[in-house]
Amino acid sequence: MTTVSDARVVRTREALRRAMTELAAESPLDAITVRAIAARAGIGYATFFRHYADKDALLSEVADLLIREFMTEVRPLLMQRDRRGAARTIVYFVLGHLPIYKALIAGGSGETVRAEMLRQTLVTMAATRQRQPEGPLDDFIFFHIVSAILNQLAWWLRHEGAIDADAMAEIIERTVLTPVSDLRQNPPKGL
Repeated sequence: MTTVSDARVVRTREALRRAMTELAAESPLDAITVRAIAARAGIGYATFFRHYADKDALLSEVADLLIREFMTEVRPLLMQRDRRGAARTIVYFVLGHLPIYKALIAGGSGETVRAEMLRQTLVTMAATRQRQPEGPLDDFIFFHIVSAILNQLAWWLRHEGAIDADAMAEIIERTVLTPVSDLRQNPPKGL
């Protein structure tokens, strides 16, 4: 049974996540303050700290939920070995969440935020893996897929308009997903 207090916590946390996402669309992450987040969410400054230790903890939760939503959409296509569909879904998912992705992987906050996004993506995706890695090649492929796609998306977002979404999806398919599939089918000798 959900209590009024539980419902309030859920609403407050959702308001804070929404405020963070909205503010990320307007300002670089390092310029966003806890006061600004709380004001946008319509809560008191002290209330923020009842829910999150700091801005980074909130941003981490926003990223984690985004990654989980992303995996819900992409995983079925990967399981069906639909590399083209998976690549298109990746690109269009990013477009659907453009402001926060720009902030997280291509924003002015620099490499620290992108490195944290890579770390968190790896952790979240590893926790949601359908099967455990069978050896070093599986671990390497997993790391390569995540880091290569994030780096390609970061480049794409920084060069907005240089390549359309469908072309970007094809690039991801042809430079990451297809080679990895080939590597899995024909692993190097000694593995």
